[in-house]
Amino acid sequence: MGYLGNNLATVVSGVFAAVLTALWFILVPPFPVLNFLFLMAVPIMWFLVFMCWIVQKGSDYSSKHSAGYTEKKQTYTSEGKLV
Repeated sequence: MGYLGNNLATVVSGVFAAVLTALWFILVPPFPVLNFLFLMAVPIMWFLVFMCWIVQKGSDYSSKHSAGYTEKKQTYTSEGKLV
């Protein structure tokens, strides 16, 4: 599971999205032609961060609740008593 609890993709995507967001505010004033590039890249990257996070939450929830499910088999002794 690691230190991040299987959230490595979310963390890496989040760091990249934060760097893109910071670069948007730094690079667009001197180079206005980059505005369209950042206008497309930054919201898409934050959407991917959200999707990574929500999918990992769902995976953690389903694996937590499915691991405890075991169906017990009823067994009887030769006298007909339930074990």
